[in-house]
Amino acid sequence: MIVVIAIIGVLVAILIPALTGVKARSNKLKELNLISHVGKAWSMYSGEHQDKLLPGYISTRVQEYRKLAWAFEDTSLIFPAPTYETSLPNVAGPWTWRLLSYLDYDWRSLLFYRDTGEWSGEEIRENAEVIATEPAFGYNGFYLGGWWQLDSHTEKPTVTFGLVQLTNGRKVNVVSKMSSSIKKPSNQITFCSTFFAPVGVYEEMEDSTAGSFFAIPSVLARVKRWIPLPNNRIEARFATYIPLGRFNGMPAVCFADGSVKSVELLDLLDQSLWIPKAEPVGDIPASEFSHTIN
Repeated sequence: MIVVIAIIGVLVAILIPALTGVKARSNKLKELNLISHVGKAWSMYSGEHQDKLLPGYISTRVQEYRKLAWAFEDTSLIFPAPTYETSLPNVAGPWTWRLLSYLDYDWRSLLFYRDTGEWSGEEIRENAEVIATEPAFGYNGFYLGGWWQLDSHTEKPTVTFGLVQLTNGRKVNVVSKMSSSIKKPSNQITFCSTFFAPVGVYEEMEDSTAGSFFAIPSVLARVKRWIPLPNNRIEARFATYIPLGRFNGMPAVCFADGSVKSVELLDLLDQSLWIPKAEPVGDIPASEFSHTIN
């Protein structure tokens, strides 16, 4: 009996890690399928908006200026419409709810990492800001579609990084607003699994970690925001959006051509993956492209 028990113990010790690995691979495949659906919805948006890319973020004042409004599935308006009061949460600002109509309002797929239960229509509205700001996948919205706000001088809508200076002094726009302007769609990140991180070092993040609606490169406007460290750790130099590797330590990424895959953190240091208009500047390769702020 002792021998039998010992054998059973050995078998259990062998099977548990194997079953855990199978479950992790299954969850990762699910994540990749979901980010693929988001990528397809993103392409559908451009197809129905004369090739225009989905904006990454639209401030309350820009929404008011352009009289923009979006609605939940039950047709009730999403804040800040219709009053555009700045005291209201800007739920329609992030890309999330603006793209959900192309996902048949399947908000659960964006919060798959957490147990939401069966939210009623009222509960959905109560949690609308969570859905808007904590989806599993962040959008590369600074460089695709843009972060929109009102210019303080002209009082007209303008986009962050719409006019920046390169290391050679040349001033350019590094924001792509049209789908056709993406020259290498198979090499252009649109969505990446991310989380919002205060300053600090992070390791072994839980798979249930809340996501974030934005994704940014390691270097943003010549400032290092996050850097990979040895042993799968990552450091947030500032409060920022960081790639998150659920299930296998590798972030899920969707590219502009619709392809998806898990990538190593080190691969995401390539600036040209994030910035469609990245180019060599002097002896600096496109992979190390940087620019000033506006």
